[in-house]
Amino acid sequence: MNCESATRVLSLFLYGELTLEEEQSFQDHLEGCAECRRNFEAEKAIHRALEEREEAPPAALLTRCRRDLAERLAREAAPRAGWSGWRGWLEWPGLARPAGAVALAALCFFGGRWTAATAGGTALDPQVARVRYVLPEASGKVRVVIEETRQRLLTGDPGDEQIHRLLLAATRESSDAGLRAESLDILNRRPASDELRGTLLYALEHDPNPGVRLKAMDALKPYAGASEVRSALAKVLLVDDNPGLRTQAIDLLVQKKEDALVGLLQELVQRDSNDYVRLRCQRALQEMDASVGTF
Repeated sequence: MNCESATRVLSLFLYGELTLEEEQSFQDHLEGCAECRRNFEAEKAIHRALEEREEAPPAALLTRCRRDLAERLAREAAPRAGWSGWRGWLEWPGLARPAGAVALAALCFFGGRWTAATAGGTALDPQVARVRYVLPEASGKVRVVIEETRQRLLTGDPGDEQIHRLLLAATRESSDAGLRAESLDILNRRPASDELRGTLLYALEHDPNPGVRLKAMDALKPYAGASEVRSALAKVLLVDDNPGLRTQAIDLLVQKKEDALVGLLQELVQRDSNDYVRLRCQRALQEMDASVGTF
């Protein structure tokens, strides 16, 4: 991801509208680009200011805006539906498209927060419910798609079942590499278990961030002799694109000398792209009194 594409997806990232791959690419770009980090912090400040604003608009203004919007949608969208109707509203004469997009987002966001508590007589917490889409129907009814989110603070011992489950979920589901690494750290302080080992193996083999994978490998050192751990380490040695991780995998694998390991190291001497990894393989083979080449 370059600076132009990172700037384009700033708001999408903050609203959680990117895929996991896009989020990771965005975060990787921010780590190496000071200018984009500054732009990102400025964007977050704008979002915080909008979310903290609690002023209620006059009821008549909301009613008039929604009526005008419904009438224009009816004219522009009929007999079509969907985005084309919204596009017409954004193309009012004299209204710049970026300004129109911001105005529409603000109207949907704040309009949802101001009215959801009384719509249909159903009490909705304005801090929880957010209107994402409104879809007028020919019958005069309106479909409102609401996203409900709630932040809760939970405090407890890492061994408490609920806290433990949340930490396990964070290691796999969070898009924040720092959060995944911190969760692994906390879990690794708990007594060893098959469940913990499975979580560490998953992170070692699947986490997109090399720092998190390295943390998982460090936590697996006490289990380096277990067959499933050795299998995962061999996979790292063959497919991981980080030479530091491949080197660490060699150090753990050679703690237990096996015939199968000799063949793996000999293969890597011939084909690994990193000079130091090849050198480390050669040294490991010498320590095992095995030939460097294959015959």
